[in-house]
Parts: sequence; structure tokens; C-alpha cells
Amino acid sequence: MSYDRFTTRFKITSNGELAYSKLLLFWPIHKAKLTLPANQQSQGVQQAQQYDLRIFWFIIWSAKLSSHQASSKQDSSKKSDISNQVVIPELLELRRRKTIGVLIYSSCMGLLRLILKLAS
Repeated sequence: MSYDRFTTRFKITSNGELAYSKLLLFWPIHKAKLTLPANQQSQGVQQAQQYDLRIFWFIIWSAKLSSHQASSKQDSSKKSDISNQVVIPELLELRRRKTIGVLIYSSCMGLLRLILKLAS
């Protein structure tokens, strides 16, 4: 996975091949369905698995990869027969830490400016 902050291009590679690429630009919410091959170390037969990718980058960066699996209906009151299990809770942890750090820093500096302005 990679993210270029200058071009806002988000890329996911699987087994050395580009699996997903998108320009995020100015829209902060992105959802996509990916089909990636199963792990090569498992049985000789490769099966493709479906994943849900969710990217949110408005104030705090968040990018999650969830497994998209069909499950049996347990009771008739459920509307959906799809269960999502989070495979990777945060794809770019360093990017998330940077956005949280910038948010904390700008909040502290804004509060300090407000206190100094009110004190004078």
C-alpha cells in the first residue's frame, strides 16, 4: 500500500501486481470492492477473495480493509446476509498518526492564541 500526498494517489499492490489505484483528490470518502487472490502459501489452488476498502480522510485519516463474506441468515429480522470482518484496521498507520499529531498541534496553538488574545 502506498499513498502519495502530492498527487493524492492511493495504491494497493498484491503479489507484486497493482490491485487498486485511485486519485483521492478533494472527495474525503471513498468506498471500493476489491478482488484479490488468496495467499500463495495456502493450498495449491488460488481462490479470489472479495474485500471492502473504506477510505476517510477529512480531518483524521482512516483506511480499512474488510473481508466481504456471505453468511447464513440466522434470523428473519436481519436485512443483510453479508458480514464484514476487519482484516486490516488501518492501512497507513503512519499517515493516521501524522494527521492526529497535526490536529493536536493546531488545536493547542489555536487555544494558546485565544488565551493570549483574551488576556491582553
